[in-house]
Amino acid sequence: MTDGWGAVVAALIAGIVAVAGSFIGIYVGRRQVQDEAQIEHGQWLRGQRQEAYAAFLAQWDAAFAGMKQEVARLTEQWEAMEEHGLDISVEEDDLEHAHETAEHLMKPMRAVQERVLLLGPDVVDHAVERMVQALEALRAAFVDHLAPIVRPRPEVRWDGAVQAMEEARAEMTAVMRAEVRSAPTVGRADRARNSA
Repeated sequence: MTDGWGAVVAALIAGIVAVAGSFIGIYVGRRQVQDEAQIEHGQWLRGQRQEAYAAFLAQWDAAFAGMKQEVARLTEQWEAMEEHGLDISVEEDDLEHAHETAEHLMKPMRAVQERVLLLGPDVVDHAVERMVQALEALRAAFVDHLAPIVRPRPEVRWDGAVQAMEEARAEMTAVMRAEVRSAPTVGRADRARNSA
């Protein structure tokens, strides 16, 4: 009877090991599929972020360059008027035109800004907010720059706004570069970061 029980026990142990092996195989297989899906999603998200970041910087640069170009044109015009002894006059239409020009330059940036904020992560969101604040300050300086009769020409304010723009862009570029250069991994920290 001991030989029979030995065979039964061996069969039971083999069955338990087979069942346990099946469950372990299922668990490992599911885990592998989840990890692969996580890595694929991380790669997709990184690609989406790269496109969004590039579009945001391009629109931001266009708004910045447009305002700088308009200020340079107006400054040249004012200097020519002063050189010929003419009074610089700014009409309400000129101020309205400045507001419209600034709005026209900033409007395309808002859509790409929303896409960047949608894709995250938080560190990039904070840098985007700083860039937008710098651009809004530049826009205010741009509009003020058109009113030299009502207020003194704010050349210091304009220069300060330009410097803040350049600093914000440098910070944003560093943050974006760090975000898109890291390869997606399967670790918990990466999962938490990618879901942010």
